[in-house]
Amino acid sequence: MRSILIVDDAEDASEPLARYLDKIGYRVRRVPDGREALVQVIAVQPDAVLLDLYMPNMDGPTFLNLVRSYLRLQSLPVVVLTAFPESPLADAARSLNASTVLVKGTATFEDIKTALDAAITGTPASSSGEQNSSR
Repeated sequence: MRSILIVDDAEDASEPLARYLDKIGYRVRRVPDGREALVQVIAVQPDAVLLDLYMPNMDGPTFLNLVRSYLRLQSLPVVVLTAFPESPLADAARSLNASTVLVKGTATFEDIKTALDAAITGTPASSSGEQNSSR
């Protein structure tokens, strides 16, 4: 069973997605910001992270930069899910080797599942909700 860490401060967005992923067989943990996500990633080592960019305490790119500084986490698959795919934070996430950037409100649950599966297996994926891929 694959494990996913959802990092998003918007519970109304992350909770239904977590239920969907759990229903289709993923182990899902949710945290509201990058600071808590960093603790979870180090302790639990999920198969992939689904990351929002704009959060309190620690934004997505700061989290991703810290994750990439750990040798054992440099290849951790991270899929970004953001409402602002053409922002400086999205550009920063791409430069830090985010697997894919998906657009909130455009990407379906199936698009997100496809992107997570592709990131975990290292295979390319294309979805209607995908803004840009850096791998």
